[in-house]
Amino acid sequence: MSAYNNTRLWAAMIFLGAATQVGHADSNKDCPLCPPMATVPAGTFHMGKTVNRGYGEIDGPTHTVTFEQPFRIAKHEVTLGEFRAFTRATGYVSERKCNVYKEGTNWYIDLERNWANPGFSQPENHPVVCVSWKDAQAYIDWLNGQTGRNYRLPSEAEWEYIASTATLSGVRTVTHDNANIGKVECCGGKVQGKDRWMQTAPIGSFPADNYGLHDVRGNVWEWQRDCYHDNYEGAPIDGDARATCPTPGYHVVRGGSYGDAGEFLEERFRLRGPEDQGFFTVGFRLAESSVEADATHPVSAMFDATRARNVDAVASFLASSVEPEIVYYWGETVKGRDNIVQWHREWFAEHGWALAKEKLERAFTDQKLAALSYSIEYLKSAERKFRILIDCTLVREGSAWKVARMQQTLLEGPPS
Repeated sequence: MSAYNNTRLWAAMIFLGAATQVGHADSNKDCPLCPPMATVPAGTFHMGKTVNRGYGEIDGPTHTVTFEQPFRIAKHEVTLGEFRAFTRATGYVSERKCNVYKEGTNWYIDLERNWANPGFSQPENHPVVCVSWKDAQAYIDWLNGQTGRNYRLPSEAEWEYIASTATLSGVRTVTHDNANIGKVECCGGKVQGKDRWMQTAPIGSFPADNYGLHDVRGNVWEWQRDCYHDNYEGAPIDGDARATCPTPGYHVVRGGSYGDAGEFLEERFRLRGPEDQGFFTVGFRLAESSVEADATHPVSAMFDATRARNVDAVASFLASSVEPEIVYYWGETVKGRDNIVQWHREWFAEHGWALAKEKLERAFTDQKLAALSYSIEYLKSAERKFRILIDCTLVREGSAWKVARMQQTLLEGPPS
C-alpha cells in the first residue's frame, strides 16, 4: 500500500482526535486565557410564564425544557481586563453606542461612553460593560482562535434553568447580602448590607451559588445567544438558542444589574437589546460544552479505535455518522462510509507507519456546525514525511457531533 494511501487513510481519522480538543476539563494551567468553568448537570425544568407588564402578554407559554447533557458556564462574567487584552491583541474598535440613563431621563446613547469609559471608575477585575452583542461575539471568536476551544454565549434556556434551580448560601432570595443589586424603585445603585458598590463589583465579591457560579443575578445584565422573541411559541425544548430574529438584530439580556432590584431579578425576567449597542449595566459571560458530554463523545471513541487499529470500532462509528465526504490534496473526492472502512481495513494491516501529534490551528462552533483546522504529520520513514493541513466540518444531530466533510492541503512533502 502506498504512502499516499496511508496518508489519506489516516487523514480521514485524525480530525476526529482534534475534535475532542474542543471541550476540556476545567484546568487553566495550560490555557491562561481560558476562564474557570462550572458544569451544570442535565435536567428538566418548566421555562417561561405568560405575564402582562402593561404592554401585552409576553414570556409565555410555560413549556418543558430538557437538557439531556450537562453544560458548562463560566464562573464569572468577562472582566474589563480580559476584554482590554482582546482589544490590544487585535486592534478591535467597538462602536461608540453605550446606552445610559440619568434620573428623570429615558435611556439614551452617550457618545462619550464606551467599555473603557462607562462613566464610572472600574478596576480590571470588574465585569466589562458598554459592550454590544456584536462586541461579545468578536471577543468569543478571538478567544476561540487563541485557545482552540468552542466558547459561546449561553442560551436563555440555560440561564433560566440555572436561575430557577440555583441557591445562594442555601436561599433563593436575592438580597444585598448575596448580590450586587440596586434600589427597588427604578433605578440606580444602592449600598446596603454586604453590597458596598454603587456600580459594578469585582467578580467573585459574593458567594457562588450551588453550581459554583458568581453574579448570575446582579452586578451586570448578561447578553444571551438568543434572538429576542416576545413569546415561547415554537421555542426549542432541548435548551438550544433561537437563531432567527423576528425583529432583526435584537437579542436577549438576562439577570439584572447593580442598578436593579424587584422583578428585574426574577428568574424569568428578560429584556431585549439591539446587537450593535451596549449599555452601562450590561456585560456577558461565556458558556461551553460540558465535560461529561465530551468524555462520552463518540469522536473520542473513534480516535481510540484508530490508535488501536480497530476497524470494527471505526465501522461502528461511521454507521451512526452522516454520509462523509473527503477531498484529498491531490484533488480526489471520495464519499461513503464503506469506502472509508475498507481503506482503514487495509491501512491497519500495514506495518511501519507512525502518526505525529496533530496541532489544532483554530476551532469554530455554533449551534449546528463545527469547523476545525489543524496540521498533521504522517511518518512512513525518515525520508517519507508529509505535513498536511486538514479542514474539517462536523454537523450536530441531536446531542452529537457527526462527521460531514474534510479537505486536505499538502503543506510539505518528502524531497523529490
